[in-house]
Amino acid sequence: MFIQEHNNLYVIKYDHTSYYAMDFKRLDWINGVCYMTFHQADTGKWFTFERNKMKWMTKEKQNLVS
Repeated sequence: MFIQEHNNLYVIKYDHTSYYAMDFKRLDWINGVCYMTFHQADTGKWFTFERNKMKWMTKEKQNLVS
């Protein structure tokens, strides 16, 4: 997957839970499995998801720095 702009925030659905304001940070391959790590902009929490189990909901174009 190619993420073109860094200032985009994503909404991800994973295991029947939606995660909002997710900022992509890194992509890792471990034993042939792709993992994506995100930082949740509004809570400061970090999440790592298995790529093939993720569903992209929307892309929110925001810049949280005012």
